[in-house]
Amino acid sequence: MAPPKESRPRTPSGVWKDGDIPEAAQWRGAGRMSLALEEAPEPTAKLEGHYLFAGMYYGHFGHFISETISRLWAANNDYDGIIFTPKHATLTHFKKPHRELFDIFDIKCPTLVVGEPTLVEKLTIPGQGFGLGDIAFGTEEYRNFLRNTVGKVAPNGPEKIYISRTKYIANGGLLAEAVLEENLSRAGYVPVFPEQLSWKDQFALYRAAQKIISLDTSALHMAGMAADPGKEIAVILRRNNAEHHSMRLQLSGMMGKDPLLINSLVAEYLEPGKKPNHNSWGHADFGEIRTALIEHGFLTADDPWDIPTDETIQADVAVAERRAGKNLVHSPIKARFAV
Repeated sequence: MAPPKESRPRTPSGVWKDGDIPEAAQWRGAGRMSLALEEAPEPTAKLEGHYLFAGMYYGHFGHFISETISRLWAANNDYDGIIFTPKHATLTHFKKPHRELFDIFDIKCPTLVVGEPTLVEKLTIPGQGFGLGDIAFGTEEYRNFLRNTVGKVAPNGPEKIYISRTKYIANGGLLAEAVLEENLSRAGYVPVFPEQLSWKDQFALYRAAQKIISLDTSALHMAGMAADPGKEIAVILRRNNAEHHSMRLQLSGMMGKDPLLINSLVAEYLEPGKKPNHNSWGHADFGEIRTALIEHGFLTADDPWDIPTDETIQADVAVAERRAGKNLVHSPIKARFAV
């Protein structure tokens, strides 16, 4: 097996045995992220024993929980270890949250990041049980694996929560999210800030909550891992693109029903020359959000609800531009992405 020789979105890496093994590749939608090895790698290391191949290790939070762990449904402690290829050379080991998740998965055998071409004595390659694209619905084996691991984390938290990004310092989000958070707080939703919590504590929160409201954000992948048929989840889009597709499929697979998706965007503020992406700032119609939440039982008509002023929106645009270090382009929504 061999890691990538250079860091690119798509680059040759994976497993070779008398030729390329596409079943060991990392797939995203219909595209292959780890391209075929063009020739047999010359090994510079050797592992004796029986190992499980877990695929590509992504350091990015969202890709770690949606792609790196996608083969761990087959993990057990009879293996001599579980091996990953790094997405790029700086990923040499797993961080504390990653190890915490392996503990929740009851993985006790070594987890190894293989950073050089390595000859493995015996290698089992399980199928990719989850990921981005249509496979986000998850295979039955993967969903059962989550129910038997994450599903055993003791619930701990309120019945109604709002997954907030108001304390998350990053490019991209929803303008006037603080107003949305305050509206939902008055309706009984407790704001939670995932970046301040351990992964186990996040699972405990999501296991306890019966009603969850969130923007389309990577934290929803964590909520999806803990989802069950008893939950009601509403997703408010912050960008007018297809990024919510995998989140919807994951939630549908785990809950057995679709989440509520709300696209109330009227405009976006984008980096010059860019299409809507994770750095986009959405300007939403708060009246439409309220109507949708009432119609689907997340709010009552008596819950107080404020509409952000133009001054609030422009103040948030100024904050967004300071974070981006550049002026953003105001782009009215001509056609909303279908949900």
